[in-house]
This record gives sequence, structure tokens and C-alpha cells, in this order.
Amino acid sequence: MNRITKVHLGPLKRVMMELARLGGEEKTGILVGRRLDDTVTVDYIYRTDNIKSSPVRFEAEPWQIVQAHTSAEKYGLEVVGIFHTHPGCPASPSSLDIDGMRRWPYIWVISCSNEVRGWLLEEDRIREIHLE
Repeated sequence: MNRITKVHLGPLKRVMMELARLGGEEKTGILVGRRLDDTVTVDYIYRTDNIKSSPVRFEAEPWQIVQAHTSAEKYGLEVVGIFHTHPGCPASPSSLDIDGMRRWPYIWVISCSNEVRGWLLEEDRIREIHLE
């Protein structure tokens, strides 16, 4: 399988920044889309509740994660990533995010009010992925 080099978010990028601008607790979601060669296209964000209700930590509601997978399958898509906000910026993985990346080896997209960045953990190294 080809190494992922870019993620196509389209207008979802703007939506992600708007969610970060709302402040309060970290907003979370599951990214649903498809992969073709080295490119992942995100078709929609399946929003999930942050059961930690924290501005610096998140945990998606487990049943909503199951529903996101079911929704993806219904449309012939797949879960391709995890999304969450960092209300206080930057849009870089925290040590807690890196721990989560070990458990959930997907693309992680993090947004704050003025930027959106994508990340992958590969062989215990974080790599930024180009977003468009």
C-alpha cells in the first residue's frame, strides 16, 4: 500500500476552524472518506461528543464511534481519521494525542482557530501530512 502523502478536506477545512473558534471543550469527530493510492479524501465528519468535556482532552463517545463505522459502510466509505480541535492552539499533537495515535492508527487532523494540520504516527515518529 502506498504511503499517504496528502489529505483532501475541501470545504471541511473551514468547518474545522469554525468548530475550534467556538471555544470551550475540544470538539471531536470521526473522518469518513476513501483512500486512493497516496491520497485520502474526507467526505464528511461524523461528529462525536467529547465525554471528557475538557478544553485540553477528548474522548469520543464510544457508541458514536460504532455509528460512524456503520455510516461509512452504508455509503461504501471507510473511517479514515480522527478529528479534534485545540481551542487554545497550536494544531500540533500533544503528548496525550500521541498516546491516542498509538491506539488509533489513523490520520489525525487537529484544528485551532487559524489553522488545520494533519498527522500520522509511523514507527513511533510523527509525520505531518499535506492538507488541501
